Amino acid sequence: MASECVYVTESVFQHIYSLYHQRVYRAAQKVLRDPQLAEDAAQETFIKAYRNLDKLEDLAKAGAWLATIASRTAIDMLRKEGKRKFISIELASWEMEQHYLEHIVIEEIELRETKRELEQDIQKLKPKLQEVLTLRYIKEMKEAEIADSLALPKATVKTRLYRAKSAIKQAKQQREQIEYA
Repeated sequence: MASECVYVTESVFQHIYSLYHQRVYRAAQKVLRDPQLAEDAAQETFIKAYRNLDKLEDLAKAGAWLATIASRTAIDMLRKEGKRKFISIELASWEMEQHYLEHIVIEEIELRETKRELEQDIQKLKPKLQEVLTLRYIKEMKEAEIADSLALPKATVKTRLYRAKSAIKQAKQQREQIEYA
């Protein structure tokens, strides 16, 4: 069981690494202005992230989380090497804040894209599956309430919700396979 947890953690980490390596490198590069040091900072960032992966509560915010770690790691590297003459702490803080704001905007765009894709996936469902999904997640009705309002057995409502969620999950997986192919 412990080996399964390690495998899942490493799998999640590999996915995060492949998605965000360039973003982390750019965050470090903005502060350090040196490609070699930026690569070192990126590696250090991912080591820190791996050690603290359990603290990441929302996988959707991994990019901003990593960018913040990268910027702080880069600033620490400047302090350690005594290179403050190249960049003031105030400038580094300002750049880190700008970088963070940039990532918030990027994440907002990604969130809107995800929402749009989800809405498209829901529109592709059969009407009876759309109906239970809408009642459950938009109108926030409980399964028993949905069953009563549609005059269906509760088991049918559960089955339809399961099928609707499965279909949406499958559509998302197919999109991701196409993106990573």
